[in-house]
Amino acid sequence: MNIQSLSVCVPANKCINDCRFCCSKMHTSDYRDRFTDVSCYATYTGNMRKRLEYARENGCNTCMLTGNNEPQQNKEFLRVFSEVNRSLRTPFLNIEMQTTGAFIDPDFLDFFQSSVGVTTIAVSVACLDDDENNRDMIQTADKTLCLKTFCEEIKKRDINLRLCLNMNDGVLAHHAYTPESVIELCSALGADQITFRALWAPDSNTEQGKWISRHVTAKTLDFIETLKADVKAGGKYLDTLEYGADRYDYHGFSVVVDEDSMSQETNKTAVKYLILRPDGHLYSKWDSKASLIF
Repeated sequence: MNIQSLSVCVPANKCINDCRFCCSKMHTSDYRDRFTDVSCYATYTGNMRKRLEYARENGCNTCMLTGNNEPQQNKEFLRVFSEVNRSLRTPFLNIEMQTTGAFIDPDFLDFFQSSVGVTTIAVSVACLDDDENNRDMIQTADKTLCLKTFCEEIKKRDINLRLCLNMNDGVLAHHAYTPESVIELCSALGADQITFRALWAPDSNTEQGKWISRHVTAKTLDFIETLKADVKAGGKYLDTLEYGADRYDYHGFSVVVDEDSMSQETNKTAVKYLILRPDGHLYSKWDSKASLIF
């Protein structure tokens, strides 16, 4: 089994953000939180260890801390994850965290790096060149969130910075909507890697699906097609990720165009994600409990 990454869902009661395009809100997520339940805690940590070991033994090298909320909302869980990971025969060394950066201060970044072992921070971005627009689209309570400041603090610690751009018509507010403009802005922020994430809307009847329908128009779709052509024509092929997406050196950046962020495409020889849910079980799909592995 080829596995691109293991996504560990960090449990929390409610996300501190309310992203207008949030894929988690477009499908049910009724997984019992066994970590927070004191009566299940010991069982959960044991199950976590087995699932992490399973992923490692099946060739998975990358662990992503993520979930239906921001990982920084549950510091105790992150401590426990770190302890369990370090107890494995072959621990995960490549640990990524996906976040918008909301309420993360320098001390929190130090904790991520030294205590949890985070090596990459994947910053989820809705608007690159206007913090107010970015905060509005992720609907965060952190009214001081500044992308430039957050990225600077990440780079001070020599943590790998990946910008994950949630592609919508407002991803650039004050610049020409071109690959060149995006690259310049990402370079100014100190990015090492860029992922262009096509927004996923399986159900247009949800509020998030309606927002995507309104804000992902021909403007964004044309940008993605132009970008793909530019990357293939002017970029240098680096490698192919486990699930089949190609990675390119594009103007000095590691670039991936992810048109299948929810892993809807089929691949008989690879699994894009393994997902460790708060119930302590492992799944292969974000939107299907039937994808239970064990």
